[in-house]
Parts: sequence; C-alpha cells; structure tokens
Amino acid sequence: MADISSVSLDARPRRSSAGRVLRFLAHRWPTACGLLVTVFSVLDSPEGHSQAPVVFLAALVYLATAVVGRPRVVWILFGAAVAGVVVLKLLDVDLWTALVASAVSLVVVALVSGLPSQPRLAALQIPIMLVVGTAVLVALAASPALGTYLVGAALIGHATLDVIVWRADKVVVRSLAEFCFVLDFTLGGAIIVAQLL
Repeated sequence: MADISSVSLDARPRRSSAGRVLRFLAHRWPTACGLLVTVFSVLDSPEGHSQAPVVFLAALVYLATAVVGRPRVVWILFGAAVAGVVVLKLLDVDLWTALVASAVSLVVVALVSGLPSQPRLAALQIPIMLVVGTAVLVALAASPALGTYLVGAALIGHATLDVIVWRADKVVVRSLAEFCFVLDFTLGGAIIVAQLL
C-alpha cells in the first residue's frame, strides 16, 4: 500500500510570474491599451493643444452612444471617430471645424430624439459634451501653458465620468469606460506634470 502522507495536497501546477502577468493583461486589456495610447500620445507631444482632440472625441463618442442607446456600439463609434480624424488630417481638412460641427449636430439630434428624457446618466451626456467642448475651445484659444492645464483638467474630469459610467454599467460598455478612464486620467496627469517641469 502506498504512503500518501508525503503527497502534497496542493496538486495545482505552480504559475509563473509571467503567466500571471499575461492573465492579468488578458483581463485588463483596456487598461493596457489606455496606457499604450497615453505613452504614444505623450511621446508625440506632451502639449495640451495637441491632446485636445482626445477629450473632445471622448465626450463626442459618449454622446453618440447615448443617442444610439446601445452601449455595445461604442467601440464601432470610437473606431469611426478615430478613422474620421485620420482621414481629415490626411485630406488636410480643418479638424476643429469638423469636430465642432459634429458636436453641434449631435447635440441637436440628441435634443430632438428625446435624450433629455432618458435615464439621468445618458441624458447627462448632452451637458457634458457642451462643458468639455467649451473647455477645449477655450484651451485652444488660450496660451499653450493655460491650454495644457485646461485640457489636462478636462481629461481628468472626463476620467471621473468614466468611473461613474463603468460603475453604473450604463451608456457605454465597461471595456471602453476602462480604456477611456486610463487614457484620460494618465494623459491628463502627464501633460499637466510635463507643463509644470
């Protein structure tokens, strides 16, 4: 008869550190993507004026998703927004004219479609777009230093919204809210710190 007193009760295979990191990243891919975009954005330019489209698009995509009323379409809308910006830049079309026109049009559609009578978090996307849009436009007209602080504050403010949306699991899917939180918070903090240095 075999002596089982020397057999380990914990027969589970040991997991390597690399394996744990890979599993964490597989579950937190939105966080990893947000950090990656932040790194590339800051390396491209730590100046606020160049990062202003990030927060403007964040508010625009959230509003568009609220208007559609289907949180799962947010990644499609996000991809379309990024592709639109790339096309506008390639065609040398004024980005801000197109973004402001898109925001104004979307706010009108939101008002006409009855978004203000929807649940509070969805309806709040209208004033959030107006506040973020105004902050960004003021930042673009301000000095580079003040503009950087305004864009950084707008990014961090939108990161707060990302947390609220993530916790409520409303308006957009959690993966986008997580990605956006990490991007907004780290990018906002990074450009403010870069301005202070």
